[in-house]
Amino acid sequence: MSHYSKHKYGFNYDRWKHRKNTGYNRNLYRNKRDGKIFGVCAGLADHLNLDHWVVRVLFIGSFFIVGPFTFWAYIAGALLLSKRPKEWKPEYEYDEERGQYREKTIFKHSKPAPQRLRVAREKMDATLKRIENMERYVTSSRYDLDRQFADMERGK
Repeated sequence: MSHYSKHKYGFNYDRWKHRKNTGYNRNLYRNKRDGKIFGVCAGLADHLNLDHWVVRVLFIGSFFIVGPFTFWAYIAGALLLSKRPKEWKPEYEYDEERGQYREKTIFKHSKPAPQRLRVAREKMDATLKRIENMERYVTSSRYDLDRQFADMERGK
């Protein structure tokens, strides 16, 4: 049983609060230090690795396009995002495409499952081909000859 309490309608407030306080496991926080009002734009800019002014310009531009929806989205961001802790270190995840770790974001940037499966199959086929070549070499007379020459070089 979870240590989080569950509301009678199924909403788990304590669990949501914990996820909010830990950046939804995606390094998603408000940035009050660099923010202008609530730090939502600065937090999104930090999360998306953009300059703060870019997100602010996009926010203001979207206000003229979709009107009050942008205002309510900003208010929702202020309520749903927690302030970034002072002693904060970003969480990382492994990116297979780049072969390195990167900060977690809301975007996974991963290929679709069929494409990932094809790449995995190609890697497996290449590995099996290398194993076949090694087996062919080890069971050949060439392997015995190379081993005898190596023994001679070592003085055995």
